[in-house]
This record gives sequence, structure tokens and C-alpha cells, in this order.
Amino acid sequence: METRATWGAGFIAGLGAKVMDAENQADSAYSLAINSALGIEKNKFTALFKTRGTKAARETLINKSGINYFSETTEGDDYNTDARVPGYQVQFNPIKKTQSIEITEEDKDDKDKDIADKMDEVSDLKIAYMMTADRDAFGMFNYSTTAQVSLPNHLSFYADGVPLLSTLHPIKSTTTSNTTQSNASSTGIVLTEANMETGRQAHRRQNDDRDLPMNIGGGRVIMLVPDALEKTAMILAKSTKRSGTANNDLNIYDGMVTVMSTKWINSQQTSGSDTAWFLIDSMKSPAIYMSRKGYNSSIWVDNKNKNVIYDASFRYQVGNKDWRGVWGSKGDGSSYSS
Repeated sequence: METRATWGAGFIAGLGAKVMDAENQADSAYSLAINSALGIEKNKFTALFKTRGTKAARETLINKSGINYFSETTEGDDYNTDARVPGYQVQFNPIKKTQSIEITEEDKDDKDKDIADKMDEVSDLKIAYMMTADRDAFGMFNYSTTAQVSLPNHLSFYADGVPLLSTLHPIKSTTTSNTTQSNASSTGIVLTEANMETGRQAHRRQNDDRDLPMNIGGGRVIMLVPDALEKTAMILAKSTKRSGTANNDLNIYDGMVTVMSTKWINSQQTSGSDTAWFLIDSMKSPAIYMSRKGYNSSIWVDNKNKNVIYDASFRYQVGNKDWRGVWGSKGDGSSYSS
């Protein structure tokens, strides 16, 4: 039986060194988009996605409301008591994705073959992993108006039964007159200076499950846009004066709003759009990139055909532990209610 040792340990060892070089070249050739949008959960730094590692096959997250306002208490009376209201949960079930290439026995035997071609494939395989991670992470926003039952397996949303962007998020508390909240434009407002302020104010007025105000949207806001809106977003956020006006007013958004533009949410992507735009509080962002296992590659010999297999896998899931902290518009000027 052909084994790794008898087939040629020296060749395997030499190939392993070449593979490491090819993977390093891939890291240099492709910049992982989510790296610029990642932060460690509960840290003090801003980020679009919070990374969270897990060693479990299933991870459940649940948030809670704040405590109600203090009540006036008569001298000698008992202190008022209250309890936090638990929100809906989100359950992460990391999935596995894999890919591989083969280096044939003939590649090994025929010395005139250029093994560099195979190393290009190794590099491309690492790049394919990074592209998959980017596409699936930002897919959270591409599917932000999709019913939860229709989400792809790499996404897991806050289990309140409505899309990430919804005009009908339920409020769990039964002691308030309001029963729903919205974090989406019901008219699909396009990205303009006036509409950005409309969205910013709606973002700031999101309440918890007690219908109590939250510290959301007051600063350090990310405006996430597709590449088609990058120019418009940058003019709105970075102009010295107000954009598109004859006034000499101060542009309040410069330093308050950070533009993040990416091709991973444009119309080339499944469910993507060239008009949708989002505001995310980077300190309160509910977006989670749950990593079960990072990029893991290996080289082994298939004893049936004597080919060398280079394969790679990773396990992860993307989701949101709440909808609060995100506000968005489809940006197409059409009505939206879901």
C-alpha cells in the first residue's frame, strides 16, 4: 500500500514549504475586506462586525433590556424593585465549507512540469476562502430584508421573526403602549444629505424591549454603502461644508460618520443592491462573526490514485444578536413594510 512515507516524504516536505509560501503570497495579494470591519466583542474599539470564537457546535446569545427609571419613594417605604426583560435569542450553528486541489502522480514524476502552476492554485485556493468569508459576512446586509425562513445556512438572525431591517420589530414588554419598532425606511429613501439626517435621527431613537431609550447612534457611526454609492457617501460625510448647498454651514458629519464602501453588497451579489445604505453604531453593532475554526489546510496522499491532495476548510456563521444598532434603507424610493 502506498503511504505518505513510501511515496516520497522528501517530496511532501518540499511541497509543504512551497504551499506555505503560496499561502503567504495569497495573504499579500488579497486584502480580506472583513478585517477592516472586525473587532473583538465587548472591546472598546469600533467595528462593524464583532468577532466571537466558540468551541461548541451550537452557541446561543440572548440580550436583555435596561432597568426602568427610578421611582420616587416615600420616606420609610420599601425600595422599588424591577427586573430586566429578556430579548429574543439568536442561535449560531457554525457550518463547514471546504475546497481542495490535486497534484497528480504525473506532476510529481514528470520533472519538466512546472510545479509553480500548482502553487498558483494553492494561492488561489486561499484567496477563494477569503472571498467566501467576505461575501458571506457582508451577505448579512444583502439579506437584511429577507424573511428569516429563507436565509442561507451561513446566516442566523435574531429570532424575533422578522428581517434584520423591519418596520415591525416586536417589543417584548407588555407594559408599554407600543408593540413594534422600526429600523428601516418605509419609503426606501435614497441617499441624500437630508435623508441621511432622517436616518440618523431614526437610528438614535431606537428603544430596548422595555421601550426605554438606548445610547445608540450618537457618534462613531458607520455608513455602509455599495461601491456605486461611495462617491455620494464620501461627499456627504467628508465635505468641509454642507454638501450641495450654497450655505457655509459646518458639515456635522465629518468625523461623526465613517464611510465604509464595499463591492460585497452591490448588485453583482446575490440579493445585493446598488442603492441600499445602512447606518451602524460601531460601538453597539449587533453583527457577529462567529468562528468555530479558522482557515485550516492540509496535504495528504490519496492511496487510490497516488495523487497529493491539498485541501482547506473553515467553520463559522454570521448573524446578529439584536437588530438595534442598525438602521437601513433600500434606497430605491419604493415602499417597504415587513
